[in-house]
Amino acid sequence: MKKILLFAILAVGLFLYSCDVSDPNRPKLGVEFNQLVLSKYVALGNSLTSGFQSGGLAEDFQLHSFPYYIAQQINYPDFQQPLIASPGLGSTPGKTPLMFDPATGLIFSEDLPVSDPRLLLKNALLPRPYDNLGIPGADLNTMLRGTSANDTGNPFYDVVLRNPNFGNTTQVQQAILLNPTLITLWIGNNDVLGAALSGGDLNQITPVDKFQEDLGAILTELTSKTKAFIVMANIPYVTDIPFVNALDVIYHTSPALGIQVPVPVVFGADFQPVDFDPNQQGLFIPLLTEEQAPVHVLLPALSAYKESGLGVPDSAALVGMGLPPATASALVQGMIAAGLTPSGIPIPANLTLTNDELTAIREAVDNFNSVIATLTGGKIPVFDANAMLGVLNTSGLDGYTGKFVLMDPANTAFSLDGVHPNNGGYAIIANAFINIINAALDLNVPTLDTDQFKGQYLSAGKIEGLTWQAVNQVKHLFVKEKTAR
Repeated sequence: MKKILLFAILAVGLFLYSCDVSDPNRPKLGVEFNQLVLSKYVALGNSLTSGFQSGGLAEDFQLHSFPYYIAQQINYPDFQQPLIASPGLGSTPGKTPLMFDPATGLIFSEDLPVSDPRLLLKNALLPRPYDNLGIPGADLNTMLRGTSANDTGNPFYDVVLRNPNFGNTTQVQQAILLNPTLITLWIGNNDVLGAALSGGDLNQITPVDKFQEDLGAILTELTSKTKAFIVMANIPYVTDIPFVNALDVIYHTSPALGIQVPVPVVFGADFQPVDFDPNQQGLFIPLLTEEQAPVHVLLPALSAYKESGLGVPDSAALVGMGLPPATASALVQGMIAAGLTPSGIPIPANLTLTNDELTAIREAVDNFNSVIATLTGGKIPVFDANAMLGVLNTSGLDGYTGKFVLMDPANTAFSLDGVHPNNGGYAIIANAFINIINAALDLNVPTLDTDQFKGQYLSAGKIEGLTWQAVNQVKHLFVKEKTAR
């Protein structure tokens, strides 16, 4: 009888949670009752939910995922994730996540020691779906419809969903099977991220009407088939990540060449633009680019710049900039002496973003976030991840910065791939979700001390650079061939 009464109370209470959380007239529930909402937590999303770091997924990363942090803070002891044994699974099939080689100072990845990624799944026999159902590479379409690697082209679907064990069900359907009382849902980033990582392929962006249709269907499924309290996050500007903006530091004017608007220029080992004539007006040598006036040079260009001199002008290019042949020859010799390779080969268009491309990508994010705001309608709390990343990049958060690890290894919130957070970055995200949960449910779930995760990469030694293969690894999973939706 007591069990029946408890379930009846719980059912009524969860119905009340579906009311608009901003409605001052909604019933005020006690803290003890609200704690019941924390009794079964399920996380839905993409790589950001899975705990993906440094171009891959591994147990060490997953134990620092934001859902795992949240589960710890709400004292949910049996939060199950698809734990991946060392060395982990990289986003490029057959590769490990990125790692650091102290001998060379380079970020790199290795070949995977197994042919089937599922062989690294430590708790593959769990007789129920995982509580963290975040799948690296998931977008709205595949969250709603994807069940396996065969129908998505993404091996992580087999690792996380383990179909046909659960009836060839989707991420959303497996969440419903768990009968959750609390859901975090963060999805949509991969509906635009590929456009940024590919250097402006706008075909990577999901049409906004399709975005609205699919997100609406996901929310309808979750709200009609569970009584869970749902918390969402919106989409950050995917151009505000180190993979895109790390090399903004190499932009400079060149008064001696009459260039008054900052452009990417030849730079040294410290990423500082090199003035080849400091006693005069300032002679900064522009890098060669296929696209005129790019506003961002993407991170892979750094590897090619160091390895082969991509973008570094040769004598002919310098003469074309208006320099006398003798001066051009002297500059080339100076660059060679500094360890550069004046290749004369321009940086290709897929490694830069123009202002038009940047604007289109940011507009897509704005449109997607408007859809999220409309569909949640105040009934589902939304954490403003877009604003949070903006603050991280301008003034910092909790002492963390949005800089790439090469520029700020002590304080960066990003992992080695320049796209995904590191341990501290995920702690910041977890705290943001916890604050939303506390405000909506009048709870006092403690937040994490993010200081304990600082300096994740300091013990490894000085990071000097990253290989071409490593820096491009993350693109494999997130830059896709567009298929019929």
